[in-house]
Amino acid sequence: MSDEFDDTVEALPARAGTRRGSRRGRAARLLARLYGSANLGLRTRFLDCLVRPLGPLGLAAIGAGAFTVLLSPRGGVVSVAVADAARFSKEQIAELARFVEQVSPDALAQVAAMAVDNPVGVGSFTASVALLLALELRGVAAKRVRRRAGQDAGT
Repeated sequence: MSDEFDDTVEALPARAGTRRGSRRGRAARLLARLYGSANLGLRTRFLDCLVRPLGPLGLAAIGAGAFTVLLSPRGGVVSVAVADAARFSKEQIAELARFVEQVSPDALAQVAAMAVDNPVGVGSFTASVALLLALELRGVAAKRVRRRAGQDAGT
């Protein structure tokens, strides 16, 4: 059977004007900005928090395998070195954050709290981005609670 229509849906661009398209990935973009403006010590702590809920296969799948440098030869995640924290781009961190948001949204909230609690490692811009990230994550969590309550009421 022909598969000429299988790729059609993937080829359609997402409409930027839609509410769903504009909100998708906002937390990941904010976290990437937060990461980019933090000092190396704080970046190291951010990465450690973000990779904690992921396994070796998850790390290998993100950022074209860029995060595999964080794996030990036995397959477990090793502690993040300062040199590793400097190597990743904002795009790779955003991709990592999108994945972590699906697996463990609490990890993103921990990163935001870490930035707010560490005024030495962040500037005023970074603190405002951390606050925006915390507010975004709170809104996402509230939507999940409402969605679950609606599902429970329907059953």
